[in-house]
Amino acid sequence: MVETHWDDLRGRELRYDGHTWELTGDVVVRDRGELLAVDVRQVDGSKHGHATLSFANENPPKSLNPGTLGDHFHRLETDNGHTVVVRTEGRTYRYELHSIEYE
Repeated sequence: MVETHWDDLRGRELRYDGHTWELTGDVVVRDRGELLAVDVRQVDGSKHGHATLSFANENPPKSLNPGTLGDHFHRLETDNGHTVVVRTEGRTYRYELHSIEYE
């Protein structure tokens, strides 16, 4: 598990589980890089306040190397679901949103 902050991810919003969430930019890389846990705060009310969105790599075992993570956030896609796209030198990884954990 490696904690990082992707400033380019901070402030982006998405709609999930009936609420609008703002991403804080705080990310925990888990499971040898196969899972991203992204900190969010609810912006359309205060019932839950904070939560964590879990994004899973769509092509394991090809995933980020937590040992040389760096700041590689590329974009957030919200066309068909929600996908965090991460680009490193020579590779692109896609992490699809699959769950939320309320705090």
